[in-house]
Amino acid sequence: MDNTLVIIALAIVSSSSRGIISVIDRYQIGFKKNSVIDVNLYNNLYTISLVFIISLYFPIGDIFTDYKVYIYSLIVQFVAMGYSYLFKNMTIFESAIAAKTADVFIPIAVFLATGVFEISTYLISILTTLMVYFWLKNSSKDINKYLLGIFVIVPLLVIQSFLSPILVSEYKGDPYLVIGFTIVTLYIRFFISFVLFLFTNKLKKSDISFNLKGASLYIGRGFLTIIAQLTFVIVTASNAASLGWIFLNMTSFYGVIYSSIFLKEKVLKKDFLFICAITAIVVIKELLS
Repeated sequence: MDNTLVIIALAIVSSSSRGIISVIDRYQIGFKKNSVIDVNLYNNLYTISLVFIISLYFPIGDIFTDYKVYIYSLIVQFVAMGYSYLFKNMTIFESAIAAKTADVFIPIAVFLATGVFEISTYLISILTTLMVYFWLKNSSKDINKYLLGIFVIVPLLVIQSFLSPILVSEYKGDPYLVIGFTIVTLYIRFFISFVLFLFTNKLKKSDISFNLKGASLYIGRGFLTIIAQLTFVIVTASNAASLGWIFLNMTSFYGVIYSSIFLKEKVLKKDFLFICAITAIVVIKELLS
């Protein structure tokens, strides 16, 4: 199978997994009103609990001494927290619209990091982003809410797209090292979230549900996090990262579908068709190129 097709497939796995994760986070933070810091702490705790045994079989000792993995983990964790902040005040659809602006800057960031730039891909990014702006301008939406969302998440996504290929480049090509890098990233993310929790120190017993339903939700999210993180590392470390990012950004499409099914978040038919149109334009362009 062509390597580009493999990268596209892995990017779709990553984005669809993160789409489900976004629904879980929206439920925990937006519906249950749990703290962003607390939810991120428990999400990471359950994830490393699941990955602990696996970590015994991969060479991760040397990776812990690589400063780049700490920078990478910090970026990934703050992107996750940025989305969590959005989910506290915005629906998944609204979060997706706010994050779309990043598509204008991500291809440039990837080019600066990898030297790979496709003008046709960039034109599609501009076109779909302009569609979002015209949609906002002609709708009765709360523009200030979207502007705040853009301010929070777009810089984080652009920084991540620029640094990811640089930070993980030496690990690509060796599946054991990629898995090891992913495992170390998950450990460090837990450490970061734990430190943030200690600084806030606002956890209340009523904030987090420890019943069977709550635990199963965190465990399921933990499995999805491992899958999403592993495939994300592979895609962003590849030479086809610029193409991969387009499919990674389909998270919003999956998130909107899953939120309407599981959270019953109402999405107007015209809004749903709008995000479907944006996704279709990107996918068709890549299939024809």
